[in-house]
Amino acid sequence: MNLFSPTATLSHPAGEFTTTDALRDFYQSVVFAGQAVTEIQARFTDGDTEILQIRASSPFGEPGNYVHAADVFSIRDGLIERLDIYYR
Repeated sequence: MNLFSPTATLSHPAGEFTTTDALRDFYQSVVFAGQAVTEIQARFTDGDTEILQIRASSPFGEPGNYVHAADVFSIRDGLIERLDIYYR
């Protein structure tokens, strides 16, 4: 949570999360609960914007079944101000 600014927003297909508690709950109930194993496949930087192309899997899913995501980070003063997550 130390990576996010106190006013950070996370936009995800599951919803929009705008408080520190909501961000923490999202990571605990979605990312950590699914035991996501991620691999960064590409990284792009443009000023204060960082885009990561990610391949993820879970031990709870079918072997070889991956989710492909693009995470778009807006960074201000060294902290994540906004994170938009898109996946297929």
